[in-house]
Amino acid sequence: MEFQILRKLRTYFHFGLFGVCALLTMTACEKEIDINLPPSKEEIVVEASINQLVSTLNYVIISKTVDYFKPDLSLNSVSGAKVYITEGKITGTDTSFNIADRQAFIDLFDTLAPGVYINPFFQGKIEKPYLLEIELEDGRKIRGKTIIPKPLKLDSTSFWFEQNGNDTNAFIYLDWFDGPEQNNYRFALLNNYDSIFTGWGIADRFYTFDDERINNQKRPFVLLNPYKYGDTVHYYMAEIGRKEYLFWDSFRNAANNGGPFSTPVAVKSNIYGAIGSFTGYGITYKKFILR
Repeated sequence: MEFQILRKLRTYFHFGLFGVCALLTMTACEKEIDINLPPSKEEIVVEASINQLVSTLNYVIISKTVDYFKPDLSLNSVSGAKVYITEGKITGTDTSFNIADRQAFIDLFDTLAPGVYINPFFQGKIEKPYLLEIELEDGRKIRGKTIIPKPLKLDSTSFWFEQNGNDTNAFIYLDWFDGPEQNNYRFALLNNYDSIFTGWGIADRFYTFDDERINNQKRPFVLLNPYKYGDTVHYYMAEIGRKEYLFWDSFRNAANNGGPFSTPVAVKSNIYGAIGSFTGYGITYKKFILR
């Protein structure tokens, strides 16, 4: 399994290390340079996802950042944690959680995917709040809250083909009514015959956007970067909360910022005690066989 945050972090650390080595190589023939940078502070990284539709997208991943100059990636995952998710109740403006209702997520496949915690019996519910609680072996505690929003309702979908030399491009169109309230979206697209979605990170494309520019009207969505004739494209269209949107939007900006040695971009976590996100997804699924 590939998961987005873990994969991005590892990529950054590799690129950063290669960049430093290249710099030392280019300057070694002129002058010896000593780099006295303090070791980077270790941070715990959490990607927790729940939804109402796809059981394989309910999971909690716990990892940790590593020193740029000592990237021992084999120590990146965090095992042995106690992980719980509790469904809550909203009464007026109050939200309450009963500890008796919490469900444990366990590191079931520790040898294959250490640091990935799952509960195959967990079933998320639309418009319900959820509390994430994590206790690490060293006693550190992490908490977060989210809600699974009501999924969007598609009004129409279609696709068409356009010839491009020897290739046939396929364009997909869909639309829905975006209401007057604040709406935040995260779409994941997977081009594969297999419809089993085993982690957000395996998607081919992501689109994270809100309704700042188009609100309280019909919203069209068309991909300018087409697929090909014969592709099978799985659309996982999710509504997410505002804090969750701000995290994924800032994460995307940080991911496109050139790695850890570039000007830093603040990632807006919605959990406490770690970096990352606890995201509730209200998913609408659609499959397109482009032929």
